[in-house]
Amino acid sequence: MFKGDSQMKTTLLAALFLMSASAFADFSGKIIGQQDENAQDKVFSQGNMERLHRGSKEIILTFDDGPTAAVTPKILDTLKEYGVKATFFVIANNAKDHPAIMKRILAEGHIVANHSLDHHALKDLSFFSWKKTVKKEVLDAHTILAPYMSNGKNFYFRAPEGAWDDKFADLLNKEEIGRQYIGPILWDIGGEVELKDGQYVQAADWACWSKKMTIDECLAGYMYESRKVKGGVVLMHDLRPQSAEMLAKYIPQLISEGFTFGTLDDINWDARNGK
Repeated sequence: MFKGDSQMKTTLLAALFLMSASAFADFSGKIIGQQDENAQDKVFSQGNMERLHRGSKEIILTFDDGPTAAVTPKILDTLKEYGVKATFFVIANNAKDHPAIMKRILAEGHIVANHSLDHHALKDLSFFSWKKTVKKEVLDAHTILAPYMSNGKNFYFRAPEGAWDDKFADLLNKEEIGRQYIGPILWDIGGEVELKDGQYVQAADWACWSKKMTIDECLAGYMYESRKVKGGVVLMHDLRPQSAEMLAKYIPQLISEGFTFGTLDDINWDARNGK
């Protein structure tokens, strides 16, 4: 083989290598399948995310199902009085009905999060409808809520009634917006009512009022659980006036016992994702 033939062969092999590499690259020059070091792992979880902030001595207040004209402004008044920021898991159709309240939530520095389009519990869905329903409840809700979501570092989702399935995560994580979410978020405090030896050791505001409990009885359950788990994500609802009245007692009691307040943005999500 002549020397010139060897050089030509080397040149051809180099060209073929470059062509092969380009075939596996997208238009940005990134090799397909190559992980972006700056990409954030914010995808939907296969299961509900719980035991989020226990032991922190920090309380993260979250309010579901609003906004409502009768209750949400009272809750905002109390939060403002004590300088506390909260996260509102909003039903998107309610947001459409109360734009002024949504603007106030945003203006006063609170985080707006996604609690579905119309509180359709994602359970017992038919084989033929579940994909359409899940996308509508999460992604259509996001379209409505997005203008109010600028205060948070992340997008957050809480499933109505905590109903979730791993296939929902697989479906939503195929969507660009879905991959920007963290959730579904559960809670550490406020999930159910429990009476033990004559003392409320757990409470959930929605259940308190349906059981005709007093505000002080419900508050006792919230405080007992807050002390037990030493902080965490609190579930409340801005639906009934009793919840607003209880909040006005709950916050100063927590402050007097040395608790501090934060938002979902204060949780180290990277650590939870093993990063």
